[in-house]
Amino acid sequence: MQEGKTREAIEFINTAIEKNTSSAEAFNLRAVAYYELKEFPNALLDFGQAIKLEPQSYRPYFNRALLYTDENKLDSAYADYNKAAALAPDTADVFLNRGQVLVLMEKPAEAIADFEKATKLDANNKQAWYNLGNTYYRQKDFKKATLAFRQTVKLDGQYGKAFYGLGLAQWYDGEKELGCTNLKQASNLGYNDAATALAQFCQQ
Repeated sequence: MQEGKTREAIEFINTAIEKNTSSAEAFNLRAVAYYELKEFPNALLDFGQAIKLEPQSYRPYFNRALLYTDENKLDSAYADYNKAAALAPDTADVFLNRGQVLVLMEKPAEAIADFEKATKLDANNKQAWYNLGNTYYRQKDFKKATLAFRQTVKLDGQYGKAFYGLGLAQWYDGEKELGCTNLKQASNLGYNDAATALAQFCQQ
């Protein structure tokens, strides 16, 4: 929502809340609007109210975790994602996002487990495949990184950053020709770092 529209939405939701003060969904919606406006204290109050009214809904925990991540309160974000995962164990994005927090907390093995889980729950979740490849790559497990990046570009043939990751993973895994082909593709798709990598690794 653009700022003007978001403010309008808040007015509209205020009316809904006045009519029904026990609607967890309305508090969660207003909290998201406050979050988008970066009015974090108001958003936190509304997320808290939504949770109080409907403690079995995963959404307010999930949304509040996004806010905590923005504020770099990683322990709080992680706790909320744990709660969301317990309430919605079949929702891929919960595990995708918790994995991202675990990467920030420098817990790559646990992050990989979450990204794997996200790809099992939703095989078409390109962000989960990309993050899985990226985390394997950072762990220098280039074979597994290659597999995950390959899956990413299969889902999105325009994802320059994923072709870049794939090219580097293949290059370091000894598949230098294939790696350079994918780095070229990343460069053609406008991913700037690929040109630097091509100059470094692929000069004939």
